[in-house]
Amino acid sequence: MPIKKVLMLLCLLAIMAGCRPAPDGTVTLVWATNSHPSRIDAARWFEKQHPGVRVEIMPMGDSRQFFLKCLYGDAPDVITFFSADTFQAFAENGLLRPLSGPSRSAWPYYDALQDYCFKGHTDELMALPQVAYPYVLYVNPELVPQEKAMAVQSWRDLLGLVRTLSPAVTDTGKPVFGLDIQSESVWFTTWYWQRGGRFFSPEGNSVLDRDIARETLAAMERWRRLPGVIPRPSDRLNLPSSGASQGVLGSLFLQGRALFYWSGSWKIADFEAQDRVPWQVRMLPTGPVNGLTVMGGNSFGVSCRSTHPELAKQFVAALAGKAAQKRHLAHRIYLPARKGIPIPQSLAVLKEQAKAARCPEHSALLNEALVKEIFKQALEAHRLGVANDEEAAEMLASALEAGAVEVPRD
Repeated sequence: MPIKKVLMLLCLLAIMAGCRPAPDGTVTLVWATNSHPSRIDAARWFEKQHPGVRVEIMPMGDSRQFFLKCLYGDAPDVITFFSADTFQAFAENGLLRPLSGPSRSAWPYYDALQDYCFKGHTDELMALPQVAYPYVLYVNPELVPQEKAMAVQSWRDLLGLVRTLSPAVTDTGKPVFGLDIQSESVWFTTWYWQRGGRFFSPEGNSVLDRDIARETLAAMERWRRLPGVIPRPSDRLNLPSSGASQGVLGSLFLQGRALFYWSGSWKIADFEAQDRVPWQVRMLPTGPVNGLTVMGGNSFGVSCRSTHPELAKQFVAALAGKAAQKRHLAHRIYLPARKGIPIPQSLAVLKEQAKAARCPEHSALLNEALVKEIFKQALEAHRLGVANDEEAAEMLASALEAGAVEVPRD
């Protein structure tokens, strides 16, 4: 038989083995999530504890298409939420079952994760969290003396330190930048918050402060104009990013070409998987008013259309429990959502950073996709110089006005 046909047959057999039906008498829970090894480990761990139960992982794909599938088509039993606004959209549209669990006042997890679990500003618990991902500052100790890095308290301190260490180049003559940042959105949101700004009121109405927005944009532009401080997108064009979560191995930081890197704590798994560049983690600098940072994370909810709702609730409770979160550490995933789970001392700063974190603000009164797209375009126009501070701030305000259309719930 030709080798090509042999390979095709082997692939077909592998697919059939992975999709084999559950044995008679076995209850199958369908879990919509990603294919990270920690998910497979959690599924097998739960199966071992519950003989006769099989957990089948369903890839989620595009979030909008998945939402529509759950709304009008076949829905899984358990759903993973990777953003607070996605969770809120499911909760607000009646796609989740209420859960019994801790109240807001007795919350054993990091406070910011309540936005991943409680419907709006109510006390309706609709999901439970597993991990917390505060945005932090990474430093290359080969390029930045530790005592100087630890002395940084404010963004003014950071800029002063960067300028004393610049200009610098790698052994191959490539420029080393002061601060690489994951995204313009994270940069603007954090600095806007740290100046006392908010996007929405508790009722969900827009409260964008144009003066603070303009001030934030102006500060960002001043940093961009300083030579060697903030890299341009073109400085990253030829960097590899294959095989790493969100392209972390393609970042300038792990090419030894950035003194500092501003990103989420999920990057730690990638950092620990390489030995090319040393790294340390520290608190994000504070702004003029506070030291808030963006919080990422995930949570798990039970579909209102689950065929095994009580078993699904047990699974969600197990995923959010102490034992499962301790197992998560074996996959180098930091930070467990529960405050009391111990982590390596070298990463203790993550616990402190999580206390000063806030999830991206959400409003049930807005079309989130529309607002995000306009925000993205406004910040890009400002970065390119197409819009000045005043114009970009007005574009952001317009985004909140244009998006003020309640999403249909039927």
